[in-house]
Amino acid sequence: MPTENLATFLRRQHATTLADILLELASDHPDVHKRLQRLQLSDSPSKLAVAFKQTLAGWRRSQQYHDYKSVRAFAAKLELWLDQVARELAPKDPAMALDLFEAFIEADETFFESADDSGGDIGDVVRRACRYWLETAARCEAPEAALRERLLKLANADAYGAREGLFREANLLLSEQGMRELVAELEGTMALLIAEHRGASQLPYEVIKVSAALSLIGEALKDPDVKVRAILSYRPDPNPMQKEAIVRAYLEADRPEDAMKWLEGNWGHLDDRRQRLLAQAHGQHGNAELSHPLRQALFEKSPSIEALRLWLDELPPQQQVAAMERAGHVALALPNPGLAAQILVELHREADAEAVLVDLAAAIDGADYFMLPPLAKTLAEGGRLKGATAIYRALLLNILERANARAYGHAARYLERLQLMSPTDLVPLPPHEDFLAQLRSKHGRKTAFWSLVGGA
Repeated sequence: MPTENLATFLRRQHATTLADILLELASDHPDVHKRLQRLQLSDSPSKLAVAFKQTLAGWRRSQQYHDYKSVRAFAAKLELWLDQVARELAPKDPAMALDLFEAFIEADETFFESADDSGGDIGDVVRRACRYWLETAARCEAPEAALRERLLKLANADAYGAREGLFREANLLLSEQGMRELVAELEGTMALLIAEHRGASQLPYEVIKVSAALSLIGEALKDPDVKVRAILSYRPDPNPMQKEAIVRAYLEADRPEDAMKWLEGNWGHLDDRRQRLLAQAHGQHGNAELSHPLRQALFEKSPSIEALRLWLDELPPQQQVAAMERAGHVALALPNPGLAAQILVELHREADAEAVLVDLAAAIDGADYFMLPPLAKTLAEGGRLKGATAIYRALLLNILERANARAYGHAARYLERLQLMSPTDLVPLPPHEDFLAQLRSKHGRKTAFWSLVGGA
């Protein structure tokens, strides 16, 4: 392998040599050819902008639909176009680049309607375009008030919910004073809408839209009071979900005292969230004697790794030993052996985790394919092969009993791991040979699965 850095090596080469290599690449690769053509236009930003506009216009005219298989490649093309405009045109003429980014954002209807965006790829590209718009607008020599009005117009035309970054990251473009003026303008709009529909059984969607815009600008300002005013302007008595949003905003701003008053009372089916936030508020306020019991109660009521970590991480070292002992007792009493083992492993009690899995092997929920595979891997790497065996068997049987043909590849890999581990002493679990015989007896006709096993 070459020892010299590639960039250093290339900079030592003669210009003629590099030109010949680029011409060779351009003749074989259309993308390289297009890049060199744009390089020829680098001294003429207007012509370069025309080339970018033509590509965008082609996408807008296209009748092609991008299904879930091809949408990612389409999104990658859109993202590459944005990066090229930002890299090649924006430094030379920010105003022209801004127009292009704006045209791209305004074309979001075309992109969304011509693609299956269930994975969110198109939405992510539009969000990237919004960030480029803000960064490029900040480089333009234009009055802030004019740019603010342009931002407001572009954001208000959002029909797909992907332009929220224009408000959430408005600080990339506007000064604090400019954002405060934008807040005042939107609050004035909100007041007019409320007055116009006072007494109506249902407020129009525009009210919710303006409230959401104010909340996003509040995030950019790091001022939760803006979000609170936005909600209270049309909902004097917020529902639990709105209270949760208010509390989170205050806690993110490190204002636990303001969060406390919204944590009073019961939130019904969301009360677990209220109690978690209350514990967090007490913790931020320095009231450890109030936050620790709450976190313990939350873990004991609904045990999970997240609840365990929230409880233990906040405890002083001298209290952690007793807390871990208590958490272990809670885990051992759980009817779900997979969850119990996961918590016990977190507590560094791998032997107890393995014992639970082996003793309650029939109760392992093989459908829990998010938690169980990493747990089995951890146990196997730690030499706890009985526990890993119990998990892999549960996962394998669940797939075969449901005849989930799409998951047969996973099932084949689980069987391969069982064969590779195959400890000689599995008591009280059946030996691997017996398990395999039972598997063939019960699921021998699932030829699609067994063909994958043979391949493995």
